[in-house]
Amino acid sequence: MSSISNDYATNGILSIGKTLYLNEKFSDLRFIFNSSDRCDEIIPVHKSFLAAVSNKFDNLFSDSWKGKVDVVIPDATAAEFREFLQFFYLERATLTMDNIKKVMCFGKEYNVPECMNACVKFLQRNLTEDNICWGYDLAISYDQIALQRFCKIVIAINTEKVFSSASFLTCKKETLGNILEMESLSCSEAEVFKACMRWVKNVSKNKLTREIIQVHLGELFFKIRFNSMTLHQFADLIRNNMYGGLFLADEYREIVQSIAKQYNFNPTIFNQNHRIPFENLPFSEMIKCDRLLSLDYARTPYYIKSVEKTQFSINHPMLLKQIECSIISIYASNQYYPVEDLQTELEIIQVSVAAPDGDKVVLHRGNYHLTNFCARNITLTKPILVRPGFLYEIQLKQSPPPNCSTGDILKLKVQLDSNINVQFHHDSYMKIDKVARGVVRKLGFHRI
Repeated sequence: MSSISNDYATNGILSIGKTLYLNEKFSDLRFIFNSSDRCDEIIPVHKSFLAAVSNKFDNLFSDSWKGKVDVVIPDATAAEFREFLQFFYLERATLTMDNIKKVMCFGKEYNVPECMNACVKFLQRNLTEDNICWGYDLAISYDQIALQRFCKIVIAINTEKVFSSASFLTCKKETLGNILEMESLSCSEAEVFKACMRWVKNVSKNKLTREIIQVHLGELFFKIRFNSMTLHQFADLIRNNMYGGLFLADEYREIVQSIAKQYNFNPTIFNQNHRIPFENLPFSEMIKCDRLLSLDYARTPYYIKSVEKTQFSINHPMLLKQIECSIISIYASNQYYPVEDLQTELEIIQVSVAAPDGDKVVLHRGNYHLTNFCARNITLTKPILVRPGFLYEIQLKQSPPPNCSTGDILKLKVQLDSNINVQFHHDSYMKIDKVARGVVRKLGFHRI
């Protein structure tokens, strides 16, 4: 008689990790953290768990830590290390902004890629214009390319708000240099210059002088693109000697000649490239989020309301560039008939998932029209950053005539690729068939 075998799901290893996390039972090593105001904190660990995930720990246990029972960690707190240890014991990790910097440091030092990936995703959910430069510092320090791209997008979209933040004033010189090298910033070059001066004053704690500029800004001073200013903007900067004493005679001449765009003049002191408007950057190929469930119209029409709301969330940061609306019709005698164009006001609103009744941020507002000839494809003048942790509400406000409708049948969830999915929420839907009805039928995204 032939043997029969079957595979069965088990969760033994997961329950073991959860049981042993921070548990002295069977532990064979203790990490000790010095505390100035109380007794040293001790965290018990299990070498086999750490060595299985980190080759750096594996090497330490075979070398400098061989035979040790206690290891002192002098430059971290127990709370920071506990968060890091989650990646060795637990199925899901809980991170905090208080400890994320040190957790990333541990992830890099002990070579735990899963930890670094989780930290990047966490920061992409929690960084705002107020702390994005701090996050950019981390992205550069730990060589996280995806996080660097994310930070650059946030800075490019909301440059003036970033420049007014405390995190900009305290960011590292390397981070400031990276910002000045960005091809697109959504503010004038005069604002870029003034932001750099505020940064120098904050770092130096002194009155601005040419010598102070050289000490703290150094070569970054010449990355400012003065040729992107107008003569009026530059004159306004140096009036009443506000900043006039910061320039040498040769620099004055080059700036004026660069702004005037004199024939055959080639700047040699300052960056001669102009910044590109954010909306003109060469983005990646557009990815379409197609909600259409069928090319056929539904037998039952969806009647358009005066305020149409479509909410969606996404599990990966993307740039929203296009919104495609359904063809509109008048439904009568079981038929869809053409209707004149319908004027509509579009708003795109960001809502926190954690506080859906809290503050709402209007990201875009504009007037458009829906049509009965073809699907209305609305291309936003500037792409909008959408990211996990938020709901995005597309509002269409109009005065529809009687029986104004659409026949589209829509999906509630769209998988863009193996890693990215878009979930739609609170649409009008048919409970029996579990399909959505509404006006927004496609979204167009660019990858970050």
